[in-house]
Amino acid sequence: MHRMIGMVAMALTLLWTVGAFATPFYTARSGRTCDNCHSLPNAWFDPPDMSERKCTLSCSGCHVDPSGGGLRTVSGRYYGESTLALFAFEDRPLDDRDTELVGLLNWLGGDKGNEGDPAAPASAPTSGPVQPTADRQVDPRPAGSPVPNEGPAWGRPLGHGSSVMAWLDGRYGNMNADPLLQIGGDARLAFWSPGALVFPMQADVHAALHPVEHLTFSTTVGARGRTKGFDDTAKEDPPIMIRDMWVMTHEWPWLSYARAGRFMPAFGWRIDDHTAYTRRPFGMSQEDPGNRVIGTEVGFTANYPYASLSAFKPALATGSNPFATDDGWGSALSFGWRDLGWSLGASGMIRRRPLEGGGNTTDVSVQWSYNPWRYVSWLPVTYMGEVAAGQYQRPFSGKDATQLAAFHQLSLSLMPGVTLHGRYDFWDPDRAVIEDEIHRPGAALEVVFVPGLTVRTDVRLGIPAGGSLGEDSTDVFVQLHGWF
Repeated sequence: MHRMIGMVAMALTLLWTVGAFATPFYTARSGRTCDNCHSLPNAWFDPPDMSERKCTLSCSGCHVDPSGGGLRTVSGRYYGESTLALFAFEDRPLDDRDTELVGLLNWLGGDKGNEGDPAAPASAPTSGPVQPTADRQVDPRPAGSPVPNEGPAWGRPLGHGSSVMAWLDGRYGNMNADPLLQIGGDARLAFWSPGALVFPMQADVHAALHPVEHLTFSTTVGARGRTKGFDDTAKEDPPIMIRDMWVMTHEWPWLSYARAGRFMPAFGWRIDDHTAYTRRPFGMSQEDPGNRVIGTEVGFTANYPYASLSAFKPALATGSNPFATDDGWGSALSFGWRDLGWSLGASGMIRRRPLEGGGNTTDVSVQWSYNPWRYVSWLPVTYMGEVAAGQYQRPFSGKDATQLAAFHQLSLSLMPGVTLHGRYDFWDPDRAVIEDEIHRPGAALEVVFVPGLTVRTDVRLGIPAGGSLGEDSTDVFVQLHGWF
C-alpha cells in the first residue's frame, strides 16, 4: 500500500512540473548574451553605478538561495523557458534562433530569421542593467500593459513598489518579477544499471514569502528518499522533512545580503551530482540531513565579484525539529570573480565536531570555468573544473587523514536543449594509503525537451588504482527531472 501511494505521489509531482532548473554549468555559459536571462537587451539602457547593477553570473541570478539550488527567481524561470529547452516557451535568444531545432527547419525552408535585420536589438552583454529612476524602478512596458501574472507567483510586496535592486516587471515576458508569494518544485526519478534499480531521488517543494522589500522567508520541504524506494522512505523518522528554512534581508547595493536559519553552506561548485567526489566526501551531499547547518551567512554577488561568510552549528541528523543542533561548530568562506567568459573562485570550510558526529574537518577548494562560446560564436563549448582537498578524522581511530578530489567537465551545446558532457572525476580518499585512488571518466547526454522536463543519461567508468576493473566498474545512470 505504501508503495502504491508513493508511486502515485511521484507521478503527480512529475505532472505538476513546468519551470526552470540550474547548475553552475549554466552560469558558466550564460554570459555570452544578455537575452539568455531577460527579454530586453541591456544595450537599450544606460548602465548605472556598479553598486546598483543587478546583472550577475552568480547563483543568485537564477535562485532565491544565494548559494544556489531550489526555488528560481524570475530570471531563472525566464532562462529556463527561453534558453534551456528544445522547444522554448519564451522568445529564444537572438544568437540561438538559427541553431535551435525549429530555427534550423525554418532556415532549411529559406527563412533566414533575424540575420541582417537592422531592427533586431543586439544581444551582446554590456554588464549594465536597467537604469533606475529616483527610489524605484520604472516598468519599460507600454502604459496600460496588464499586470504580469505568468508563473507560480502571486501578489506584490507591501509598500510603495520595488526597490532599486529588485527584479523588474516587463523584462521577462509576462512573468511576475517581484511577487509576494512564489512556489516551485523539483522531482527526480532515477535508473541505475547495477541491479537495474529504479528509485526516487528527489521530491521537493519550495516556497518564498516576500512581505516587504528587502525581506524574504524561504523554505524547502522534501521526502527523505532512499534507493529502496518509497517503502523505505516511509520508514524514516519523519518521512517528510524540512530541508532548508531561513529568513534573508537582501536587494541591497552590490547585491549584498544576510540570512539566518537552516541551509547548506557555500563550498565549491554546487553541481547537480551530489555523489561527486568533490561533494559527498566533503560533507556536501544533499541527501544527508546532517550536512545542513543552523547559522548565519553574509555575502554579496555583485557584477562580477562575489563572497560569502557563514558561521554555524551542525544540524541534528534525526528528529522532526529542523532547528535542533548537534554538538560542534563550523565556518565557511567562499569568494571569487565570475566574468562573462570565465570565472575563478576559492572556498574554505572548517568543522569542529565530536568523532561520532563526523569529526573535525578542514577543507579547501579552487573552482574555475572558461567559456570560449562567449568569444567565438561558432564554438559552443564550456569547461568547468575544481580541485578540493581536506583533512578529516578516521571514523574509528580518530587519527587525522587527508583526501584529494578533482572534477573536470567539458560540455558541447549541440543545439538549445541538447548538451553533450564529457567528464572526469578523481578521488584519493586517504593520501597515506598507497594505491587507493579512483579515476572515473564518463560522458553524458542531457536533453531538456520542454521547460520543466529534463532527461540526463550518464555512462561512467570507474578505474581503481592499478587499473584492474571489476564487474561493477561501468555503470549507466539515468535521471528524469521535473521542475518548476
